[in-house]
Parts: sequence; structure tokens; C-alpha cells
Amino acid sequence: MGAFCVYGMTEQLAKKAAERAWQKYKESMTADVRACLRPSDQADWIKVKTEYHLAKGNPVQLSAPFDAPQFAREFIKLAAATGRTSRLCIMQRGPTLDKHGAPRISKATKRPMITWVPYTR
Repeated sequence: MGAFCVYGMTEQLAKKAAERAWQKYKESMTADVRACLRPSDQADWIKVKTEYHLAKGNPVQLSAPFDAPQFAREFIKLAAATGRTSRLCIMQRGPTLDKHGAPRISKATKRPMITWVPYTR
């Protein structure tokens, strides 16, 4: 069972998210506005939205779980070398904490809720 993984954003994931956002945006336009669109409008919009997702989009899990943090560090080096990435960080399995720092307890199991939390060492 792995206790470490890598979270972050890659250019490929950001571009896919931007393309999905473009489809929603285009569907919300009226037919008259859609008729006036040029292919360059779409390309420019997707490019800007891709940069936005790289800078501010929610980080997603990029790797499978690892048994030790050094494997996650190797994954980060490899990912950074192969393409554009942003905000790569190592996460570990740990209890979810509430705003006071106490572990959140599951109502169903009466045990602490476990999720991915930042690895700090």
C-alpha cells in the first residue's frame, strides 16, 4: 500500500481542462455570436485558459501511490524534465484536520477520515 504520491498540474492536463471549458463557453453563446467566431479566437482562448490552469488550477494526482518519498521525488524530476509542470508536491496519506487542528471523525466508521495531505519533511 502506497503512502506517498505527487500532486500538481501538467500542460497536457491544463490544455484538456481548457478545451472542456471552451466547449461549455461556446454552448453558452447565442447562435449569432457563434457564427462570428474565428478559429483563431478558439486557439487564443484555449491558450490563455491553459496558462490560467497551469498557474491557478486545482492540483490533481499525477502519480500512482509510492511506498517511499524518494520515489515521488524521482517522479517529480522526471515530470519536470519531460514537459511543462507547475506546483508539483509530494502528498502523504494522513488524517483530515478541521479548522482547530483536530482530526475529523467519520460518522459512519467513528474513525479519523484519511486523505492526501502535504508531506513536510
